[in-house]
Amino acid sequence: MRQAGSTSNVASVVVIGVDPRAMGQIRETLGTEAALPGQSTKYEDALGVIRKLRPDVVIAGFDQDFEEAIRLAPQIVAENGRTRLVALAAHANPDHIRAAMRAGYREFVVLPDDAELLRQAVHEAIYQEGGDEDHGEVVTIWGSKGGAGSTFLAVNLAAELSPVHRVCVVDLDFSMGDVAAFLDIQPTQSMSDLLRNLHKIDERMLAGYVIVHPSKVHALAQPTDLEQREEVKGDTVMRILTTVARSYQYCIVDCGSRLDEASLTAATVADRILLVSSPDVPGIKNTWRRLQLLERLGIERNRIHVVINRWDRKDAAFTLADVESNIQRKVDATVSFDRAAARSVNEGKLLRDVDKKCPAARDIESLVGLVTDGEIAVEKRTAGPMGWFSRFSGG
Repeated sequence: MRQAGSTSNVASVVVIGVDPRAMGQIRETLGTEAALPGQSTKYEDALGVIRKLRPDVVIAGFDQDFEEAIRLAPQIVAENGRTRLVALAAHANPDHIRAAMRAGYREFVVLPDDAELLRQAVHEAIYQEGGDEDHGEVVTIWGSKGGAGSTFLAVNLAAELSPVHRVCVVDLDFSMGDVAAFLDIQPTQSMSDLLRNLHKIDERMLAGYVIVHPSKVHALAQPTDLEQREEVKGDTVMRILTTVARSYQYCIVDCGSRLDEASLTAATVADRILLVSSPDVPGIKNTWRRLQLLERLGIERNRIHVVINRWDRKDAAFTLADVESNIQRKVDATVSFDRAAARSVNEGKLLRDVDKKCPAARDIESLVGLVTDGEIAVEKRTAGPMGWFSRFSGG
């Protein structure tokens, strides 16, 4: 059993780099729920104060010196991994949110709008049962273009993990999410319901929004009917995925092929990213473009795995060596072209329930190795003629 985070019912808080106005907002928000300092600590003095007080929560201001707030986070985590880091800003800047998540901040709040989120973060810090090492793995699956097969791989990979792990598939395609359809389930509660109650979501309440498939895969699905909504912000996605990761050993995130704040946030917080491509020129070209984007976002290459879906080695227009030359990195796995896969989608069944011995089913079973640090075999790469295929990346 993990160790409790605090022996008191009041959280100890250190505040770094905020002005008197923001300090007043923090006091008004937390009231008697936290032991607050008399004033904000300067960035340069923060580590000394934290070593001395070992607080439950550190609230760092992002407005005075964003770069210094980012620089401090890994050092604070190294000093005391149990301390909960909260970023505070006057505005929700998507780039700052993603940078905060990469650095180790658990929440990004804007006061007074996120007052309830800050109160809950402080409350959870008192009763937390240990650090982030006990959180589940977040695996983001992102298609290079529409039809690449991200949902197919998400639900079937989750089914391979579910016999021995608690697994939840989170559908982050807010326009055309199909996780429920692929599993042939009818959600009574959906992502839309969760978003309306996000201010009070925790692990216990999350259970009311997921639906359980007979395979033991849990799913947080999009609603059956299309809905119009504003773009979901990065801090909202961060909150959802953090809650799921506390409840499950594996959080499989299906982003479809969307390029929006939700998918970029999911990529930023992921322990692993499976970038799924179809075996054609548009798919491979967009894989290369997304790899460049992930690099610009500062996401480490070792977190990214390229998967070619519907690969037909006998009838492919090019070899894996061609693909790797153009995307400038290796292909980590392939999933075979298989008619059983199309049948499973049309029938709303898992591939293993249609034909567990088919080549694609065996390939998906082996994908578990990418998620669990196992080894995975990919066919021998035989270089072939490049021709027109190389033009998009200048090869």
